[in-house]
Amino acid sequence: MPARRPILTYGLAALTIAAGLVIGVAVGRMLVGPTTTPGLSGAAAPGAHLAESTPATFPAPAGQLDAPADSVRQPTAATPIAFDVSRALATIRALEEFGPRKGGSAAEFAAARWLQQQLGALGYEARLESVVLTDGSTSHNVIARAEGSSPRVIVLGAHYDTKPPSPGANDNASGCGALLEIARILAGQPVTPTVEFVFFGAEEIIDGDPDHHHFGSRARVAAMSADERAATAGMISIDMIGYGPEFHSRTMLRGPRGMSDLVLAQAAASGVRMTFLKDPGASGWSDHEAYELAGIPATWIEWRDDPVYHTAKDTSGHLDSAKIRTAGQLVLDVLRSLDANDLETLVAR
Repeated sequence: MPARRPILTYGLAALTIAAGLVIGVAVGRMLVGPTTTPGLSGAAAPGAHLAESTPATFPAPAGQLDAPADSVRQPTAATPIAFDVSRALATIRALEEFGPRKGGSAAEFAAARWLQQQLGALGYEARLESVVLTDGSTSHNVIARAEGSSPRVIVLGAHYDTKPPSPGANDNASGCGALLEIARILAGQPVTPTVEFVFFGAEEIIDGDPDHHHFGSRARVAAMSADERAATAGMISIDMIGYGPEFHSRTMLRGPRGMSDLVLAQAAASGVRMTFLKDPGASGWSDHEAYELAGIPATWIEWRDDPVYHTAKDTSGHLDSAKIRTAGQLVLDVLRSLDANDLETLVAR
């Protein structure tokens, strides 16, 4: 955060005032930097430094998400930062440019590195977690944490891979856009829970076996120690939030429903129409599955149905920004609503 600009005091000589104004303008320009177009601009392309690891060439989204001029001001508890859907849409379009991102593919890896770079630009120490797939290829989870005042952890997850031939704007660049925007906000305004952001790799089925999916989330849960699981109060999978008339919190009804109940309660308090819908999949239809089966209160939030998901028509042009804003702000409000007692209640499950 840039230092505050010096305040001119009354009673100084006119010459001193004039000099101070000149200096203040110069310093202000140095702090804010040149004017930029909102959206993606100004950083190394996602494929930069990948030549040795990635044999293919990919479109280069314009770079990192610029901090708005308003972010120069120190945020306060009285002025909570709102979810900015335009930033989420910029992330969606950037991921869309990588094209289909099958689990374990070079395109998926390039997208993972780009997400890691975006988190790094926000000040996070983001890491890649390797996930070996059943076909011998390797996918990756992209992981970062926003430390809260409590060691209790809420996991927010979204998968960034797609099912070819889809570029996956709704499924699931939409969830990734919301996740990255929430990460930006929490970098400046932390909440009570510690929040772990996980961009999951290889969520989609990679071959003819219907159980060959959710590789990233299953590997993430399998890698957690007993203490880490005990400290994890809940998990929200943000998956397909850009299209559809119905908004749902979904679980398999095979684990604690505390997180789903909190999401539904917050929706009601916010005037958002949201209902519960059981996930009918034998192994779940999103990355909440592994967490729920591990006994962690987990839920999947989704707008449905989208008739073009898993097709080449799943592009950013068909998304409804209002749906994305509603879902992203809801998750942010849930995080802000949780106090130490809420977290302990969730952990007790």
